[in-house]
Amino acid sequence: MKNVKHYELSVIIPVHNTALELFDHCIASLKEQDIGFENIEVIIVFHNCGRETVEGARRILPSSDNVLTAELNNDSHSPSSPRNYGIDMATGEYLTFLDSDDMLTPECLRVSLGYIRKSNADLCHFRKKIVLEKEGNITFNELVLWDQTQDMIVWSRDALDQRAYFAGAWGMSTGKLIRRQILIENNLRFDESIRFAEDYHFMLSIFGKLETICLAPQLIGYIYYVNGQSLVQTTKISEELLLEYVAGFKKVFDKGLENHIWMNDTMGSVMLIILNWMRACTDLSHEGRTKIHELMGPYIRSLEPVQPSKLYPDGKYYRMNAFLTRYILRQEPKLETYIARENEGRGKTFLDRQKDALSEILRNGIQCDYSRHYGFAEITTIEEYQRRLPVADYGLYAPMIQLTIQMGERGIFTDNEIIAYVLAGGTESGRNRFPVTYKAIVPYIHAFRKSAGAGKTFLTSEAMPFEASRLTMDYKYTNTVFGVLLKEYIAEAESFGSGYASFTTPKEYLLPAKEQDLKLLRLVFALQERDVETVFAPDPDSLCSCLRDLKEAWIQVCELIEAYDKERADELRALFAGGEIPSLARIWPSIKKIVCWNLADDKEIESVKSFLKDVPLARGYFADEYALYGSYSGGSGEVALEADDVFYEFVPLGDASEKAVCTAAGLHEQEAYQLLLSNLSGLYRYDTGLSVQCVHSDEESVVVRLIP
Repeated sequence: MKNVKHYELSVIIPVHNTALELFDHCIASLKEQDIGFENIEVIIVFHNCGRETVEGARRILPSSDNVLTAELNNDSHSPSSPRNYGIDMATGEYLTFLDSDDMLTPECLRVSLGYIRKSNADLCHFRKKIVLEKEGNITFNELVLWDQTQDMIVWSRDALDQRAYFAGAWGMSTGKLIRRQILIENNLRFDESIRFAEDYHFMLSIFGKLETICLAPQLIGYIYYVNGQSLVQTTKISEELLLEYVAGFKKVFDKGLENHIWMNDTMGSVMLIILNWMRACTDLSHEGRTKIHELMGPYIRSLEPVQPSKLYPDGKYYRMNAFLTRYILRQEPKLETYIARENEGRGKTFLDRQKDALSEILRNGIQCDYSRHYGFAEITTIEEYQRRLPVADYGLYAPMIQLTIQMGERGIFTDNEIIAYVLAGGTESGRNRFPVTYKAIVPYIHAFRKSAGAGKTFLTSEAMPFEASRLTMDYKYTNTVFGVLLKEYIAEAESFGSGYASFTTPKEYLLPAKEQDLKLLRLVFALQERDVETVFAPDPDSLCSCLRDLKEAWIQVCELIEAYDKERADELRALFAGGEIPSLARIWPSIKKIVCWNLADDKEIESVKSFLKDVPLARGYFADEYALYGSYSGGSGEVALEADDVFYEFVPLGDASEKAVCTAAGLHEQEAYQLLLSNLSGLYRYDTGLSVQCVHSDEESVVVRLIP
C-alpha cells in the first residue's frame, strides 16, 4: 500500500541475497540520517532472493509506515529490474539509489537535499568513499576533475564542462539525488537488457534531458563497499557472457553520442576492461573476437589520445594510449611530452629568495584545483597572490583534506604526491591532519642531517605507530612531523649509505607498528653503547623526560644492560653510585654535542642541567607541522628564518585588515605579528596561529622571536 504521507526523498534499495550483516549496516546508516529516518521513504525490492534472505532482512527492517517492501522474481540478472520497480513505487520529489551492501554518511541526505533545493537542479552528484573487503581488491577510483575547493558547483546542461565531468567513474547511478519528475516526464528507466554498466546507460539518458546539475565536491555521502566479486577484476569469463557485455557497452556508447556527450575517456576505460576480459576468456573463438572488433571498431577509431591528468598521472596516460592503439587498433602510439620549466636560480636578498620560494610553490601546484580556482598561472607578483587568495585556516582545508584521506583524492592543493599526513593542533577529540609532500619534508631532512651528523646518535624520541586506512583508496600513513621526517631520513640513508647517522635504537622501535612503552628500552639501547657522539631531541620535553627517566631508573637500566654486557653495566653503576648525576660526557666519552630543536628558552631544561655540563648544547632548528622555519640564532628564542622553501606573510597583531598584511620587506623591528605561510605541501596563506616579534630585518636576513 502506498504511503499517505508526502516524502521529499525516496531511497530505493535493490536486494539480491545480500549478506544480512551488510544489509543491517545499510539500514542502520539510514536510521542515523540526521534529516530523520521518519522523513525518508525507504523502498526495499527483494530481487530473486532466497526465503532466508527475505525473512532475515524483514527482521532487520523497522516496522514503520515509511518503509515499503516488495518481492520481484524474474529472469533478469542485473539490478536494473528492481531499481525500475522501485522507481514505480516511489512518491518522493527526489530519489536516490542505495546498494544493499553500501551505506550513507549521517549528513548525506540532509546536505545533498539542501544543495539540490538551493540550486534548483535536476540532479545532485555527491562523493563516494570506497571501502575494500580486503587489500588487493580492484575498483574504479572515485577521483574527479572538478574544482574541489568549492562546496557546491552548479552547471547548466549547455555550460557543463564535459571533459571535467565525464571522466573517471561518473556514471554510477548511486551517489546522486535525481528529481523524480525528470524520469516521469521522459519515461526514463534502466535498460534491463544491459548486464554491465547499465547505470551508465541510465545516467546518460538522464543527462540528455536535465537542465541543471549540482555537484557537491566536498560532501562524502556514500560509502561504497567493494568485495572480491567485482567484475572489473574478473579472471575468468565465458565467450557468451563477454559478447553480451560488449553488446551492452555499444548501447551505452550510442546513448552518450546520441545525447552529444563527450565519451572519450569513458570509451577508453571500457576498451581496457574489454581487453582484460578478452585475455580472461579462455574459450574466445575467432568468430567471437571478430564480433567484438565489429561492435567496438567504430568507437575505437573515434578515440582521441588520453591526456595526462591526475586520473592518468606520470606515464599512466601513455601506457593507456599504448594499450588502446597497440593491442586494439594494432597501431604504434605517438609519444606526447611537455617541457618542464627550467630552474631559474635563487635570488641573493631575503626578499628575492622569498619571491623564488613563492614561484616554486605556485609551480608545484599549477595543475591542481586550488590553482584553477585562484588562477596560479596568472599570478606574476606577490601583490597579485595576496589579492587573489584568501587567508586560510583549517576550516577551509578540512573538507578537502577529508577527500584525500577518505577517498585517496589527488591534485587538490598540489601537483606533487602526498606521502603522509602529519598531526597538528586540533581539539581534545582529535588532532588535525595535514597532507605533506616529499618536497616539503626535504628541508627537515637536510636540517636533521646537519644536527645529527654521521656518527652514532641517541634519539630521545621515536615515531608514533604508523597508521594507514588500508581498506580505503588512500594508503598514506599518519604520524607526527618528526615521525615522517625520521621515516624518510631512514629510507634515504638506506638508499645512499654513507654520510648518515646510525641510531642507538633499532629501526623497528624507531618506526613502530603498534603502541609500546619504550621509556626504559630506549635508555638501555643507548647506554649499552660506548661511542655515542650526538644526542638529538626533537623538542625540549623529550630531552628532559628522557634524562629524568635516566635519573630515576638508572638502577633498573643497568640491570637490563647486565644481561647483555656486564662490564658496561658495572661502568655505569660506578658513574651513578658516586652520589652526583654524571654528565653525558662521562657516560659517553666520545660525545660531541647535544642538539635540541624547538628550544626557545633555557629554563625549559633547568631540571636536567646536571647531565648537560661539559657538553655543548645546540638549539638546532625551530620546526613544526607546517614548516621548518629556521635555525636558532643569537639570544634566547631568536630564529633566523629560512627564505628558500616557505613563503612568509606577517599580520600586525591587533590589525587583521588585508591591507595590513606584509611580507619580510614591510617588517618593523620590535613589532609583533601573526605568521601566515605558504608551503610545498599545498598550504597557501595559512594562518599558523604563531605570534612572533621582529628582532632584526634587513636585505640579508630576518630574525624573529617567538611570542608564547
